[in-house]
Amino acid sequence: MIMSDKSFLDGHTHLQMDEFSENRKHMIESLRKENVRVICNVGYDYDSSKAIMELKFPDDFEVYAFAGIHPHYAGKCKTDELDKITELLKSGGYNGIGEIGIDRYWYKKEENISIQKELFISQLKIAEKLKIPAMLHIRDAYDEALEILKDFSLVNVEFHSFTGEKRHLEEIYRRGYYFGINGVITFKNSSLKEILETEYIDKMIIETDAPYLTPVPFRGKRNRSEYVVYVYKFISDYFNIEMDELKEVVYNNFLRFINNNNG
Repeated sequence: MIMSDKSFLDGHTHLQMDEFSENRKHMIESLRKENVRVICNVGYDYDSSKAIMELKFPDDFEVYAFAGIHPHYAGKCKTDELDKITELLKSGGYNGIGEIGIDRYWYKKEENISIQKELFISQLKIAEKLKIPAMLHIRDAYDEALEILKDFSLVNVEFHSFTGEKRHLEEIYRRGYYFGINGVITFKNSSLKEILETEYIDKMIIETDAPYLTPVPFRGKRNRSEYVVYVYKFISDYFNIEMDELKEVVYNNFLRFINNNNG
């Protein structure tokens, strides 16, 4: 296992996507050059979840995987897809279910939100039954998600790409859940800097969500996992935390998130 004080962690990325298929050897070289050698690849439907296992990384990388159905795909979810996701999760190659959740930012019709909630609850039930972590995609629906989670005994839950209000972060922290911070915190118009306080860092996981949410100074370009270094640098500078300490804290947070048994 790689020592956390030597490597950066990208706690949520999608390197199985076509955007990264052109030259994977160069991708590996770039990650190694920036010392980003702990990677968590996340699925968003059955095919993307399965494709994660086709990625090959050298032995000096520490790689994790999540399989799940993103709320954007709720309306397209086939009847047998949850069963297929469950079989993937039982195969032993995955560390948890995700990314799953509710998205009211892109979807306004209540009919679609109802489908999202049904799928979300079904996948939380899978997490509870299999005693595995759940990685969430929640956007403009934090109150609803937190209310739904009250019906579950899940402990290791992570709110990937947190963009909620301060009261939401306080409640996430109070319940012992985790939350992901990515390039959004580097944006000039982001309020995350004011919401995030040092006391919450022992539940924070740093990520990219590549190829999305590219941090400054690369905003406007396709995001890459090696850009996670800029998120670390921003947080290290803003909160006056030594980089080695930050890397160790984040790495240990991630290990607790994926290793604690739910329920």
